[in-house]
Amino acid sequence: MFLRVLIILLDVAGLIAAIVLSHLLACHYGPHPEGLQTVDWSSLITANPHMPAGAVLACAWISMLHLTGGYTPSRMTSGARMLGVTVRSMVGVFLFMLTLQFIVRNQTWSRFLMLAFTGTSATLIGLSRLLFLEIQRTVPNTLTPQNVAIVGVGERAHQMATRITAYGHQSFRLVGFIAPAQGTALFAVPADQILGEAIDLNTLVQEHSVQLVILATNHLNREEGLLLANRVDQMGLQLLQMPATWGLANPRMALKDLGDLELVDLTTLTYPTRGAWLKRVLDLTLVGAGGAVLLPFLLLIALAIRLSDGGPSLFTQERCGHGGRRFGMFKFRSMVEGAEAMREELENQNESDGVLFKMREDPRITSIGRHLRRWSMDEMPQILNVLRGDMNLVGPRPLPWRDLDGIDNDSELAYWFAQRSKVKPGITGTWQVSDRQNLKMEDMVRLDIDYIQNWTIWGDMVLLARTLPAIIRGRGSH
Repeated sequence: MFLRVLIILLDVAGLIAAIVLSHLLACHYGPHPEGLQTVDWSSLITANPHMPAGAVLACAWISMLHLTGGYTPSRMTSGARMLGVTVRSMVGVFLFMLTLQFIVRNQTWSRFLMLAFTGTSATLIGLSRLLFLEIQRTVPNTLTPQNVAIVGVGERAHQMATRITAYGHQSFRLVGFIAPAQGTALFAVPADQILGEAIDLNTLVQEHSVQLVILATNHLNREEGLLLANRVDQMGLQLLQMPATWGLANPRMALKDLGDLELVDLTTLTYPTRGAWLKRVLDLTLVGAGGAVLLPFLLLIALAIRLSDGGPSLFTQERCGHGGRRFGMFKFRSMVEGAEAMREELENQNESDGVLFKMREDPRITSIGRHLRRWSMDEMPQILNVLRGDMNLVGPRPLPWRDLDGIDNDSELAYWFAQRSKVKPGITGTWQVSDRQNLKMEDMVRLDIDYIQNWTIWGDMVLLARTLPAIIRGRGSH
């Protein structure tokens, strides 16, 4: 908090100096100085005819710096990063000034003045950040260091401990090492600093007030890995992983800065902060535009279902949504009425290898329902769920609650379910554009986790574009 306030104050001081300096440059060296006059610097902060109000420009700069991560001290750990933030913010501020030039009447700011302010403000803010970098090298990021435990006792764990001491800016306190059950013969760390074994993580965290766990070993067995993943989530801990190299291995990975170190963040599996908002905007835009076009077609399908056997056109099934909450998912009815009650008689014919129920020749499906499923038209009413906010257009498919019975008996499936529940389910996704009839349960797990970890808006657009060909081919729809 201290460093964040400090860097904001440095930026404000630099911006005030840039406002005065750019005005002086325009008065003495501008192409048309006759239209300008020397005024007191305080007059430049408020509305004036010579340039945008200084207070407005300062707010624009600070807002852009905030959006680009310029006020996150843990991210401002190198000159290259600070330069990138400053340049992106400078472009945003310049575009903001151009917009004001066209919006605000009776104001004329010369191009020289705008360029002078943009250049001087960027230069001074860049210099203030270099000063901040020097201060940050000697001042801890926090008044109370975080307690860190490293999982591993080998050479990688020893390297991690050394780097925390050298590059952690005194913000982290190593409380010790946690040994995996396998590979503990090759010790590279002091024996008296080993807290215990990974299987006892819950007790060790409580005894040593651990707040951050770093994974620096490849010797965890399956049981220990699942326990580690579940415990850190339940106890509100951060779980970071030491990368194979100290550079950035994949720019789409969730990363966390530990002082000057960059580690892979395994704690949360979710969309970026602004990702959920962007997905919502995309969903409402596409559903609003496409829904109006599809409405007559949807009404014809509903009428055809109604006339086929006199039953309801829509079917609502209880599914698991965001955060494990229940919601009613809409579908066009493709089965006979009372199909849910008939499922118990067909359980022994389940063709899925996991908790899901799949049956290629399901006798409950109606004649019109087979055509609807063949072209995935039974899923179309889920645009109502998108409008209600229950679902996204793209995301992991929502699982029926009945299919989740007994999932807690398998720790791996339970972990997978907990992770995928951190995001909203979707109408389409990686399952739908894959060869669905041949997907095994482990493939579904892998696709869901991979989608969430590597989510981008562009990726969603690609999946939407690939969905139509998959529907036309009708792969795996039954």
